[in-house]
Amino acid sequence: MKKSLAVLLIVISLISANLFAQVIAEGVSSTGILDSQIPDVEVVFPNGGEVFQVGDLVNIQWSAEDSSFGLNPVSIYFSPDNGATFDVIWTNITNESPNSWEIPNIATLEGLIRIVAVDSFGLAGNDTSDAVFKIDGPPAQITGLATDISDHRIHLTWLEVEEGDMDRYRVYRSQSTGFEINSENLIDSVDVHVTEYADSNVVHGETYYYVVTAVDSLGNESVASLEVSDTAYILQIMSVSFAQRTDGSKQVDISYSFVGNPNGTYTITPYYSIDDGESWVECSLILSGDSGSEIEPGSYSILWDFGSELADIYRSNALIKINGSEDQIPE
Repeated sequence: MKKSLAVLLIVISLISANLFAQVIAEGVSSTGILDSQIPDVEVVFPNGGEVFQVGDLVNIQWSAEDSSFGLNPVSIYFSPDNGATFDVIWTNITNESPNSWEIPNIATLEGLIRIVAVDSFGLAGNDTSDAVFKIDGPPAQITGLATDISDHRIHLTWLEVEEGDMDRYRVYRSQSTGFEINSENLIDSVDVHVTEYADSNVVHGETYYYVVTAVDSLGNESVASLEVSDTAYILQIMSVSFAQRTDGSKQVDISYSFVGNPNGTYTITPYYSIDDGESWVECSLILSGDSGSEIEPGSYSILWDFGSELADIYRSNALIKINGSEDQIPE
């Protein structure tokens, strides 16, 4: 009986092993790509320190390498503010360096280029210019241009243009309002540290119109300032004459006229010479007429007591001279 039971258990064990044995199988795919590498990108140009003019055509150069690039993996961006913001130049272009870019009308000292390359798996690499480059637009318009007149000159002043690459200022003049600046009406240039100009090449009574521009070290010129104008004056004493009266009084009538500042006054002093102009003496005995200070431009006469000042003489080479000087206006 025990022998029969043992045989039965062996049979049952064999049957169980055949019914529940583990089946192992496998399938293998075709080869494919696994890519965790970020594209290797480098900005070549501009890479810092360059200076460009608005409107220049610049070849942006880069290198971008990756094993999984598609047809249009590259996008290029420009920052005018040292990376604070970036504007799109091109998106999704071929990886063919260089690409020609027209410099925009954005003057900046802090330009950067960024290249972004994205592979077929969405892995992105990028690089930015190592340092900033400059886009050099024209300087700012000059402000505060004003005139002040004095004898024989019109004086201009203006406010300084505070830009790091300023080189000089150009002064333009015309006798017509609303004129356009050109080489014909350029009268002078002054150093960047000078914000004034005295125009002495003027004619009395003529009105002159002025504008001033700012020029940087690369020759970029600002738009013209607002126009100002003024009328020149030059002190000129004219028509000096004298005649001794014939009534035995030994008095001399002196006449003269002069032009000058129409808004100013002058000090007039008469002189005589009895040696043909070798020496001059002030006429001290003035009886009446227009001499002394606060005399406005015009025509005048003076009565000189010649006989009392120069007794018992005869000269055929006598001369009269009128000196004039502008009165100072108290500040």
